Amino acid sequence: MIKYPRRKKHGRYTPTRGVRLPRKKKFETRLKTRSGVQVRSQLERKCADYLYDSGIEFRYEPLMLLGGRQFRPDFYLPAYNLFLEICGYNHMPFYRDRLRKKREVYSANGLNVYFIECSKNSELESHLWKLGKFLEKKSLVQDK
Repeated sequence: MIKYPRRKKHGRYTPTRGVRLPRKKKFETRLKTRSGVQVRSQLERKCADYLYDSGIEFRYEPLMLLGGRQFRPDFYLPAYNLFLEICGYNHMPFYRDRLRKKREVYSANGLNVYFIECSKNSELESHLWKLGKFLEKKSLVQDK
């Protein structure tokens, strides 16, 4: 840890002017996927690796403005015009409330969103298999 000299002001110690301490970003991406994209969680990494191995083009956390607010869905699949949201904290009440609001905003704006609700990596595999089947059906419908 870096120690900087402090000056005394009104009985309190304050940092020296002009010294900028490095700040940790709120949602820093830390995990690297096989495709080279950096993600925030193990669940997102597993999903990104599945999409990459399946040859499905994706964008990670594209910025969207909906109703005057910013949203960053986990993945966007341009070939299917589909957004993916991985929900891994369903046991937390505030997370469930935020997720409910997201669902309302997405449906009000007519977006195609596929929610993957799981809490463990083992559950994610079955959800990804279902996603693959869903995308196969969707591509068959688009081809007709």
